[in-house]
This record gives sequence, structure tokens and C-alpha cells, in this order.
Amino acid sequence: MNWRAVHQFVPMLAKGDAIGDHVMWIRDHLRTRGLDSEIFVGTRHSRTSNETHPLDKADSRLKGTRDSLLLYHVAQASPCADFLMSRDEPLALIFHNFTPPELLLGWDPAAAFEILRAQDQLADLVEKARFAICDSAFNARDLLSFGEVPCSVIPLPVAKDSPPRPKPAKPVILFVGRIAPNKGIHDLISAMKILHERHPDVELRIVGGSTSDAYQNAITGLLKALGLEESVSLTGWVTDEQLEVEYSRASIFCSLSSHEGFGVPLVESMSQGVPVIAHANSAIAETLGNGGLLLTDRSPSVVATALERVLLDEALAKRLGESGLRRSKAFTSNQVADAFDEALELGKPR
Repeated sequence: MNWRAVHQFVPMLAKGDAIGDHVMWIRDHLRTRGLDSEIFVGTRHSRTSNETHPLDKADSRLKGTRDSLLLYHVAQASPCADFLMSRDEPLALIFHNFTPPELLLGWDPAAAFEILRAQDQLADLVEKARFAICDSAFNARDLLSFGEVPCSVIPLPVAKDSPPRPKPAKPVILFVGRIAPNKGIHDLISAMKILHERHPDVELRIVGGSTSDAYQNAITGLLKALGLEESVSLTGWVTDEQLEVEYSRASIFCSLSSHEGFGVPLVESMSQGVPVIAHANSAIAETLGNGGLLLTDRSPSVVATALERVLLDEALAKRLGESGLRRSKAFTSNQVADAFDEALELGKPR
């Protein structure tokens, strides 16, 4: 590649976050290729301040040359967008998609408004960008609605080799992700109520922090109303080490999310050999491929029946785990690195 430098811009960098991990991976990969690569953020996070530069320091660090590429990770509204619109260096976008604002409006109107603002920013950025990278073909189709731009589809580098998983000591259903309205946690809990009546020893573990106080309160109220407070655990945010333990103890990973631009926990589960059951929508079917069980109906009775079948049928659970492991090989760092380098060639300086 002919770039001298490739610098990334992101609204905020958070460790353990899918976008944050992607930004760090790209930075490290580019440096191994001998390129100058720094990370600039619109808002600094205390846990990653040593990895980033504030936006107001970017002017003094950028050279303004045509052989320096600026990569912007699009996921929310940010002052980064206005800054990049003012720059002369070539611009490329990495589009992670937005949660549809209508899924948030009834729970968090301010968050829905911020997504609308981010969409307005993206429409301008697409006109300026030389090319774009999307995590999935689903995201690429969505990006087209904001304007025409050459686009490569490159998944996130998530999968890693894991030791063989021991059989879980007790039946555990796992969900990993934010406690947010679009994640369908209320549907999963409703399915758990049916499953728990048939199998009282089953536990549901919901691993992830809340981004909506109103939805969090609704989930807590639902657990109390259904009498599931002892059978469903809300762990909050966990460390990477704690997350590994959660996957190692899981019998099934289940996602009923209404919208995913990629679905990192799907790949994490597959790479650990955890059988996956997921509702087929947005990018979920694309990411899961034939590596799990896809549902077209997420009504509680259907989901509970699917969970029960996999829990009781060891041969089926084994097949799903093996299929997931095979599918996860498409998301290794080596696979993604080659495609990423090819994408940068699309916009190389001329």
C-alpha cells in the first residue's frame, strides 16, 4: 500500500466494545505494516486516554498531505464528522451502522435524536469519502441509502483459537450485549419463563451493561413480575477475563436482537464452540451463516421450544457447536487483514 500514514477517528474509544476493539486492531495492524497510525477521538475515555489523542490536537499532528488517509468509524453523532469535513486529506469511512431510531424513541428520545443527527452527518461524509468499508453486506446496503461510494465488505476480526470446552455443569442460557430496547431481552426473558416452568434448573445470564435506564427498569420489573429474579442474572459490564468464563459455562447462546450490523457475540460464541440460537434479521443470518440455529419467529413459545430441544438433544448441541467453530474461521485476524489491505488499495494515493 502506498499510504504513508492512516489515522483513525472515532467518537469515543472504549475497551471491550466491538468498535473500540476494531479500532485498536486496525491501529496495531497498520503499524506492523510500517505505517504511521494514531487514534483521534471526539470524547476521551479515562480507560483509553493513553491510546488516543483529543480532537483539538489533531491539527498539530496531521500533515495535510495526500498520502495520509483519514479513517472515520461511523456509529454515532460526533464532532469528528465536522472536523473531517474541513480537512484536505483523503477520507474513508468504516460504517458500523446505527440502531434504527424508531426502536429507541419510546424508551430514550434523546438517543433517538442523536442517531438522526448522526445520519445527517453521514449524508455529508459519504459525498466527501473516497471509499468505505462495512462490517457486513447488510451494512453496505444501508450505507447506499446515504449516497453512492465504493464499498468493501470486511467482517470484524473476532474469532480466536479456544481450548476444548468442558460440558457445562448446569444448563445456562447466555446473552451478551447491551441492555437496550433493540436487543430483545424482554422477549428472551418471556421465553425463559416458559422454559423455566419445564426445567426449573435452567439459568439465564444476561451479560452487559445498560444504555437505557428506562429499559433497564422495565427488565427488572419484568423479572419480578414473572418470578424469575433467582433464575435470571444481570451481570452488568464484565472484564474480558470474566466474559471468557461466561462463554465457558454456557450451554447455549441466544440472541433475539431486532437489529445488528454484525453481531460480535455471535462470533465469540461460535469460536468457543457454544451452540447459537438467533433470530434471523438484519446482519444476523449473514454473520451466523450455517454456524447456528436461525429462527424466523421470536415468539416466546417458539424460542422456548428451540432452547429446550438443544438442551435435551446432546447430538444436536454438538453439531451446532462444531458448525459454529467452522464458521468462526471466516473471522480470524489473518483472514480479515488480507481483505483490509486490499480495501486500502482501492483508495491509495495517486
